[in-house]
Amino acid sequence: MDLKLPSPVPLRIQAYNILKEAIISGVLKENEMITERRAQEQFHISRTPFREAIQTLEAEGWMYTIPYKGTYVSPITAKEIEDIFELRLILETSVVRKVQSEIDNQSLNRLEALVTLMETEMAKKNIYQFIILDRDFHRVLYELANNDRLLTISEQISDMMRRIGVKALHSLPRWQDVIKEHRKIIEGLREGRAEEAIIDHLKKTEEEVKKTYEE
Repeated sequence: MDLKLPSPVPLRIQAYNILKEAIISGVLKENEMITERRAQEQFHISRTPFREAIQTLEAEGWMYTIPYKGTYVSPITAKEIEDIFELRLILETSVVRKVQSEIDNQSLNRLEALVTLMETEMAKKNIYQFIILDRDFHRVLYELANNDRLLTISEQISDMMRRIGVKALHSLPRWQDVIKEHRKIIEGLREGRAEEAIIDHLKKTEEEVKKTYEE
């Protein structure tokens, strides 16, 4: 048996992951400048990995650079929000339509367990972990659809949805509503009518996100 130690993660990848998570979680705000010095002091990222990470983040749309001024965090545009939710509405209604006809108790219990964990994190007011669990809830739905292409698309928009989620969950009542809406989705899956529940959940989430941008 050929046993090897796992390869260390390259510094540029570490820097990329740290900076992207800082953007998603709101540590780095929209249109906020990020400099080499700040990256070193706040995130312990050295010059070369920082520059390499910035190139990738710019290419993916997370950051932008103004010549002779600096590098900034890209804002989320109204168009991006509309596009993401339009895509999710198409995908997730199809997913639950397929899943509800064949879902078993084990899968329903898996979804219930995630909602219970969300309640625990809500009590702690841990928004970051709450959003990760919300992502996991929807990811399970995609997994149950047993369609690799759908799952790949969901992963591609997952990070942006977590960033948007921080905006949507700007107040504790919304956290409570998300939990209620997730339970309705589970109930809908159990009874074969989950499409209405998922549409309601996505529409309300989109409304909350847009509301924060209007304030």
